Amino acid sequence: MASRFPLISPSSPESKPAPFVCDGCGKSVDGEPAGHGLYVWTRGDEVRYEEPPLCARCANAIGLVALAQWELEEDGE
Repeated sequence: MASRFPLISPSSPESKPAPFVCDGCGKSVDGEPAGHGLYVWTRGDEVRYEEPPLCARCANAIGLVALAQWELEEDGE
């Protein structure tokens, strides 16, 4: 029976993700982004989207602020 998981030999080089620049704080971070922001804008009839990468600290901070703002709007304040 064939395995569902690919075999990785210990001698094979591991591919590391390329570093990215966090859109929130501007720091260069090694590894995968912890989250992404979302910019949406229009030009005429065209709608453009951009999802810039965020480090873990900025992703958490922006997410918590968004949740707090949403809660305030739900309460009618």
